[in-house]
Amino acid sequence: MPEKDEPSLSDLFPESSRLLLTGGGKEFIERIGVEATRRVIHHVMMGENLRQQTEPLTRRRVAQISGAMVTLFARGCLGIENFTDSLSDIAVEQLRANKTDKAVVWPAQWLIGLTGKSVQNVLRSKADALENYISDFESAVEEAAEKCREDMGHLKMTLGFMEDSEGRKAELDWKDITRLTTAIGAQTLAIRGSDKSIYGKLFERLILGSFLTILGFERVNPATNTKDASVFWLSDSSDLRESDATLLVQRGKLARFDIGFIGVGNSEISKDKLSRYAREVEMAGGKSSSVTFIIVDRLPKTGKTQKAAEAIGAEIIQMSMKYWPRELAQRLGARLGIKHELQKLPDSRISDYLEGKLNAIPVQEFLVGVSQADLEQDKEMPEAEEQMAPFEDEE
Repeated sequence: MPEKDEPSLSDLFPESSRLLLTGGGKEFIERIGVEATRRVIHHVMMGENLRQQTEPLTRRRVAQISGAMVTLFARGCLGIENFTDSLSDIAVEQLRANKTDKAVVWPAQWLIGLTGKSVQNVLRSKADALENYISDFESAVEEAAEKCREDMGHLKMTLGFMEDSEGRKAELDWKDITRLTTAIGAQTLAIRGSDKSIYGKLFERLILGSFLTILGFERVNPATNTKDASVFWLSDSSDLRESDATLLVQRGKLARFDIGFIGVGNSEISKDKLSRYAREVEMAGGKSSSVTFIIVDRLPKTGKTQKAAEAIGAEIIQMSMKYWPRELAQRLGARLGIKHELQKLPDSRISDYLEGKLNAIPVQEFLVGVSQADLEQDKEMPEAEEQMAPFEDEE
């Protein structure tokens, strides 16, 4: 175990990189910029895939955090005697000391080859499973390092950029390299999984907020709103279900939106959403007619989801269609009597029209108040608490 005066993993992890592991909506905008955010919204509105648009952002984040992990490892080798041999004990100690701060929990998990998901799936979030896991993990690292020595010979990698006041450099043998690359592998899985969820949730708000603003509706806070027409709000939770946006066209006439970047392979999620919709919602003490609009990436060719939507009077829009905002505007017109110039715009004018409208929208306002906890919450399968907890004790 490390001496009390030795640095913790949190001390070794670069302070400047902590923001890459945390942050809510405001930090997201600061990271990629308002103009870059508008460009992604525009591309998605033109039928391009969100994952394709955000992949460069994810690759950059993975590379930056990989660099932070290399720095942590180099500092550990310089500052803690037998760092690699002590690493599992140091990581477990940090996990037991803090179960809530992602910037503390994640690096410790990665250094023993775990992610939030594997804590659930491999350890089943139980403390008594950790000891056996660590023993197996250490054996696997030793075997892998020995195999590398047999196949590729003895090798030392000198991290020349890390030098202490006495001129000593951090040197890694095969066991060190195996531990480091295993940590970076776990980190990559965690960051990619996190980004997939975070970007999806953020752009749900950004795209719906932008679209409804382009149509001329005003965003309001439902808790304080006094207007009874031409307003919308985002992420409404009710006793019936949660919707991503609610549009109040006029008193007694509402549209509810559920947007998700769901591909063909996950069409069952769309069908599950449909089974939970209701066509009326309580509002101001009375019943209001509500039309549901489900916006997904693509749907399978079987037609089952479309038939389920028709059965409850819902509308499904596919974002893979190039001019889907116009189609959605047209369906809003047909179902709720909304009239807007976008409905009759020719194909050749739609891209420039949407881009011009987006330039005038302060899209960052759609993310005000969106916290890290909001981004971690999975509305389909809530498991945010399990994701954060490294492991829990048996009762």
